[in-house]
Amino acid sequence: MIQISTELNDYRLNAVVNFLAIGSQNASVRIYSGVRPALGAPPSGDLLATIVLVEPIGDVEDGLLSITPTDEALIETSGVATWARIVNGDGALAWDCDVSDLDGTGELRLPSTTLYAGGYTRIVSGLLG
Repeated sequence: MIQISTELNDYRLNAVVNFLAIGSQNASVRIYSGVRPALGAPPSGDLLATIVLVEPIGDVEDGLLSITPTDEALIETSGVATWARIVNGDGALAWDCDVSDLDGTGELRLPSTTLYAGGYTRIVSGLLG
């Protein structure tokens, strides 16, 4: 198993921040229901909400990128949030991850995973290591 230094990992995570900042728009998180597909495959679930990430996107410290909590975003479709796709400002895929509420183990955490169209949600916590 390869182990990397905290310094190298922090450098790698800062490159992620730079990648997300590419483009004329802010990076965003697309929240979906259903089973998470293979990375880059078309989503099989419904798009529930799109959350725009604020600048700066996050802080890198001690080997973790902590995503800056976001403003509220309109929920477009009712459903249970299970996964998310993060894209940069040009819409290029960055990564897919699990979504949970604050008590869950998802890399992105929302106040609740049960979302209702016309309501609002936001990212409370997000970590990438």
